[in-house]
Amino acid sequence: MPESPISVSCLTTKFDYADFKIAAAKAATKKSEKIILKITGTVLILTAFLLRAFVYGNFYQNFIYAAMAAVGVIIGCFYDMIVSYAVRRHALNYYTANSEKFIAQTTEFSEETITFQTERYTAAIPYGMLYKAYEDAKVFIIYTGINEMKFIPKRAMNESECTRIHNILDTKLQEKYQQEGAR
Repeated sequence: MPESPISVSCLTTKFDYADFKIAAAKAATKKSEKIILKITGTVLILTAFLLRAFVYGNFYQNFIYAAMAAVGVIIGCFYDMIVSYAVRRHALNYYTANSEKFIAQTTEFSEETITFQTERYTAAIPYGMLYKAYEDAKVFIIYTGINEMKFIPKRAMNESECTRIHNILDTKLQEKYQQEGAR
């Protein structure tokens, strides 16, 4: 016997929108890009220390070496934090300026389709037609196309519904389904 559909209704808050934009930025960043940034940061730090140790420098050169090391630390260690902060600020400002564009949405996960419904439209999309899906600690993002996304904040559902949605997406989308940290 098939399970009953999972229905999630919510009105997007500015914090939901910010969480979505951060998750979308994480989903768009490739693992290789993060590795390259960490290697670049490490190389900058090591180069700065080596130059400082083996090349006689005046005050300005020492300042440049210190700046190189600082940039290396920022790139290698704090890149994710800085990007998340910038994305969150931009998203909160965008929501504040455009709050009338955000309307209530009901999303229903059934065995064969996912249905998005607002006061303006209803769309039932078979899982096989979805581009991909992404999940992090706060949202599910459903990609209906390359740059077409719908998101569902996890705060609008209980833990068992989150688990069921995770299982549906994992089963139906397989390699097109990503979780934060599992790439």
